[in-house]
Amino acid sequence: MQIRELMTADPEACLATDSCAVAVGIMRRRNCGFVPVVESHATGRVIGVVTDRDIALHFEKVNRPASGVFVADCMARDVKTIAPDAGLHEAAKLMEQFAIHRLPVVQNGRLVGVLSLKDIAVAADKRWAYPGSDTAEQKLGKIVEAIASARS
Repeated sequence: MQIRELMTADPEACLATDSCAVAVGIMRRRNCGFVPVVESHATGRVIGVVTDRDIALHFEKVNRPASGVFVADCMARDVKTIAPDAGLHEAAKLMEQFAIHRLPVVQNGRLVGVLSLKDIAVAADKRWAYPGSDTAEQKLGKIVEAIASARS
């Protein structure tokens, strides 16, 4: 199964120079806790990611409104990405190895999607609906369990 079959396509991204209020607004609109950070909207080149947890932990240290803090102040810069034609096994290995629950999907240097643990779980749920899918159920179940329990 290829990542393009599982990923959420056309994710909204923010810039490092945007305020955390912009990132939180994207999270609210998209009902997610993760936003890729791109160099520019024109290039779509991923330079970081920011999570609701990153923002919350940063705000524990500073006493400023979200509109007064840049995404660059709290984003993760060491980003692991995956190609849309990569396999699920490769994504699962990355997620487990680096204890991450989401991967930006990049094609030709441009953000095209996001693969999340939820996307994998949804795919597993769809596969379970078919008779004789015990093998798929077991494999995907083990992948989700490994990623969810991985520690950095």
